[in-house]
Amino acid sequence: MMVLLAALGLSLSAAAHRMPLGMTTVVYNEVSGSVEIVHKLHRHDAEQAMLEVIEEPGADLMEVPVQARLALYTEAHFQIARVVNGEPGQPLALELVGAELDGDYVLIYQEYPGQLPSEIAVRDDILRDLFPQQVNRVNVTTEAGTQSLVFKRDDGWLRLVLE
Repeated sequence: MMVLLAALGLSLSAAAHRMPLGMTTVVYNEVSGSVEIVHKLHRHDAEQAMLEVIEEPGADLMEVPVQARLALYTEAHFQIARVVNGEPGQPLALELVGAELDGDYVLIYQEYPGQLPSEIAVRDDILRDLFPQQVNRVNVTTEAGTQSLVFKRDDGWLRLVLE
């Protein structure tokens, strides 16, 4: 009986362990005429990252200055570029809009004025420089549907042809 309880406890703790995952959505908003980018990170992962980035014990995402630092970190670790001759060109000038807490998650907002080029390259290094097991998913939605990119380990620029 004890062995069964121990095995059950082990499998429950393994199931409860969450894989570090970041989600980014990229959608064109016809009303504003701009591309809206929303990064969604688990709050615990973001707080651990901020401890390393700002090297301040007790960094709390309830504090606006810590949210601002996370937003600036995110801005520096996410890029979209026009593909030129099969290679990523100059990154597009994404505008940082802000960040907020949403339950167990932190949301970071960026915008790009106008529409995306027909072929893009995306680089998403958010938290991957700090946590080797981090996986980031980027969903790009156009009129033709949603296309996804998944970044893990040493992935650099990944390309998408937008229909």
